[in-house]
Amino acid sequence: MTDRGKYHGQRLTARQVLNYYAAGERDFRGAILRGGNFRGTDLSGADFTGADIRSARFVDANLSRAKFGHAQGGLQRRWVAGQLALSVVIASLAGVLQGYGGGLLGVYFQRGIKGETDLLIGAIASIFVIFITFFAISRQGFTIRALGSVAAVSVVAAAVTATVIGAIAAVGAVAAVSAVAVAVTATVAVTAAVTAAVAVAVAVAVTAAVDGVVAVAIAIAIAVSVACLFLSLYINHRIRQGDSKFKNLRIIGLAFAALGSTTFSGANLTGVTLARVHLKSVNFADSRQHPTMLTRVRWHQAIGLDRARLGASNLQDPRVRKLLVTLNGVDQDLVKADLRGANLEGAELHRINLKGANLNGATLEGAELHGANLTEAQCVGTDFTGAQLTGACLEAWNIDETTILEDVDCEYVFLKEQADSRGSRERRPHDPDKVFQPGDFEKFFKEMLDTVQILIRNGIDPQAFQAAFEQVMAEHPDITRESIQAVEKQGKDVLLTLQVPEGTDKAQVERTWDEGYQLGLKAGYTKGLLHGQTQRADDVKEVALGFSKFLSSIQINNMNNPINSGDGGFINTGSMTGNVVNLGELSGQVSVQINQLPDVANRPDQPSLKDMLTQIQAAVEAESELSDIEKQEALGEVGKLAAAGTKPQDNAMQRIAKRATANLRAITEPLTEASNLVAVCKKLLPMILALF
Repeated sequence: MTDRGKYHGQRLTARQVLNYYAAGERDFRGAILRGGNFRGTDLSGADFTGADIRSARFVDANLSRAKFGHAQGGLQRRWVAGQLALSVVIASLAGVLQGYGGGLLGVYFQRGIKGETDLLIGAIASIFVIFITFFAISRQGFTIRALGSVAAVSVVAAAVTATVIGAIAAVGAVAAVSAVAVAVTATVAVTAAVTAAVAVAVAVAVTAAVDGVVAVAIAIAIAVSVACLFLSLYINHRIRQGDSKFKNLRIIGLAFAALGSTTFSGANLTGVTLARVHLKSVNFADSRQHPTMLTRVRWHQAIGLDRARLGASNLQDPRVRKLLVTLNGVDQDLVKADLRGANLEGAELHRINLKGANLNGATLEGAELHGANLTEAQCVGTDFTGAQLTGACLEAWNIDETTILEDVDCEYVFLKEQADSRGSRERRPHDPDKVFQPGDFEKFFKEMLDTVQILIRNGIDPQAFQAAFEQVMAEHPDITRESIQAVEKQGKDVLLTLQVPEGTDKAQVERTWDEGYQLGLKAGYTKGLLHGQTQRADDVKEVALGFSKFLSSIQINNMNNPINSGDGGFINTGSMTGNVVNLGELSGQVSVQINQLPDVANRPDQPSLKDMLTQIQAAVEAESELSDIEKQEALGEVGKLAAAGTKPQDNAMQRIAKRATANLRAITEPLTEASNLVAVCKKLLPMILALF
């Protein structure tokens, strides 16, 4: 328990509290506020820790950030007595109906034995209705379907014998009223019902003795009462077990129990602390004017939450209630759970399965999520500040710029829930011996937020790609050729990743791309090599530079890869059908790129970049020790150097040039000393690299 407040133990009226609050007072710890009416008031930020709020009414009040820890909610004693009295009345009514129905059946049955056929039929029909009623409720629960079954049987029985329709109606009423009585009053109500039933049965039997049917009437009346008792006990057990078939009775019972109790209906409880509060019978259902706002409420170790009236909130899910109260979700299954706005600060959630869960707006600050499964989880506006996410699976989780990832403690994560044929789950960082350094996790995923991923079906058509990219740049000036981050092969498809500025309408970018790509295809662009001779020089240059950030893993020697490869050169590795690229046409492409370079040398004692690349190109084409595939790869690197030469001072171009020269050295390394290409590269590559 916390320290005592200024008004600890003092009884305060609602008006006094509001006056003190208006004067700036916020400390009402330990105050007695029983029965206070705070409807529609603003008490945000007030501290009611340890206060007695039994039967207090906070309907439509603003209680955001208020504290109620250790408070006593629920019913005052007079309301408990009133509910008990009402329960006895309902139970007695159920008992009367049970006894009346049983005694009436006894009379009918006895008369039927004496030869009164119509009453015998009525008795049999009534017994049949009772049997169907009990069977339907036990198998189908207290549902519309079960009541429909009883109604249908009753109609049939009434059609058979109209003379006993009163008895049938009485039996139907017995089952319904008895079930409601159980949901409301549990064991006490059941006991009272049975007692009343037996008493009424005896009275009915005495009345029937005039006709000489005492024994039969008593026996059947008691049998009906006992049967209703066992049915009631069964229903009570199923309700306590949380059986969805009896949720309607549970709702009725909780609504009854909440009469006169503490109520927060329609209140704004955003950020409120209800830790260790007694919540049995407390009402959180929506009011007529406003929904109850339960965003980020702290429920830790709240008492009796499962017996509170929770309205239509996500607390109806027992998995959610248990998690919020215990803050222990270790190895728990909460697949597709609704945890919107949940306060799980500091929760232990090791290996919890939150696949497909809705965590939008939730607080997971400092939560322990080691090995958690967040596949396809909705995490928009979720606060992960200081959370521990090492080993978590984040496949297709949904985050945006409102998701808080500050100070996340994470060494590595997985981007795939299931391992592929190689056993890989797409670990990040890729190297199993490497871990995220402080700040790396946030940077990694925040950078992913500022990207647009476009799936291009059945490979890339080069000229349609150019048309689409030009249209995107025209409509979105902030997107440039450097915006291409990656082009990855996805089976027969290609995934294009574009870096975009924060706040960009990503959906519009994708629509613009799709429109441009389709227009490019319809305009008659062919799926094949880009013929530089038929393109404007500026167009070729733009496209060439646009591929400056292709993934280095995309290799030109993959002849079936439908991706235009290279860091700077727009080099196609083959048609979309996988045909081998023509070496002559590829050489023509590279020539176009080289010819765009200036003839002027940077230093008078060495040739220009254009001349040096021309010499290397000629040496590659003439090299007898290289296969055609190796020549294609080498020409691709020459194309990259040509593209980088258009902007030698650009950092990205400099990195491309360094990689291209390193790759050319690697290609020539296995060649003999007699190779002309080896000699040319040894001479020219250092000079080329010096230009960057």
